[in-house]
Amino acid sequence: MSDDNPAARANPPRWMPIGEEPELCSAGEWWDAVRAVEAVGQRAIEILEEGDEPVGPVILDHGGPEPRLYFLVPVGTAARWEEPGTVALGQKCHVVVPSAESTTPPGMHWHVFPRGPRTLTRPEALRRALSQARRERRGIAEEAAS
Repeated sequence: MSDDNPAARANPPRWMPIGEEPELCSAGEWWDAVRAVEAVGQRAIEILEEGDEPVGPVILDHGGPEPRLYFLVPVGTAARWEEPGTVALGQKCHVVVPSAESTTPPGMHWHVFPRGPRTLTRPEALRRALSQARRERRGIAEEAAS
């Protein structure tokens, strides 16, 4: 799902790692992050796009028992974030950020490539999309169980 934007690749944001290796970056400086499981996060992206909401950079991490998406959101979002099933990462937190060259699997990569230095997902739109995605997923699980 990575965005193929040549202009963004030519001028990556200052916080993006240079070279081929990911880097541990401090949240709360350029952006905060919201972590969600892949299934819910992917559906949230679809909901945002269906509503013509801009989707900022999203990192996909396949490590661990369940793949996760990290949505980059404006600084300060983590301090006010209370969406169930997600984790907000702000000041005093760190996120491993893939390099500009990491746009496809395997491994951690940009699921949605940064479109510019200040293009981040709007917190309220993300909150609504994640909430709807979680309700839909719960409804599907309940139907399967009955």
